[in-house]
Amino acid sequence: MGVRVSSMSYDKLMVSESGEEHPYSESLENGRYQYFISVIWDDKDGELVIINTGAHIEFDIDGSWLVFKVPPESLFPKAVKLSELELLRYMSVLEENISSATFHSKEEMDSKYQQYLKSKKL
Repeated sequence: MGVRVSSMSYDKLMVSESGEEHPYSESLENGRYQYFISVIWDDKDGELVIINTGAHIEFDIDGSWLVFKVPPESLFPKAVKLSELELLRYMSVLEENISSATFHSKEEMDSKYQQYLKSKKL
């Protein structure tokens, strides 16, 4: 994963042991966390979104998603916030488990979102 310049407002910066910089922002509410991290994955700009129950990258170029199967709460149970060291460790775990990730086109994600909205109206 690398760094990219984004229109997203990142207010924090973490640096890996190798010196790689990772701009990010966080949202903490009611014992839940949400991190937005600017990344380059497989030479494509994107934003890694991490919440307690999962993570995905949304790619800038086409709006597709890469959804990871390793939830952060499996590594950091009961955490209400992740440290920069934990975020970097989790990012490494995602890279190590890329074979279990699933790719979804923008159209697929839009369809799933519409299904979700319909289910909320019931």
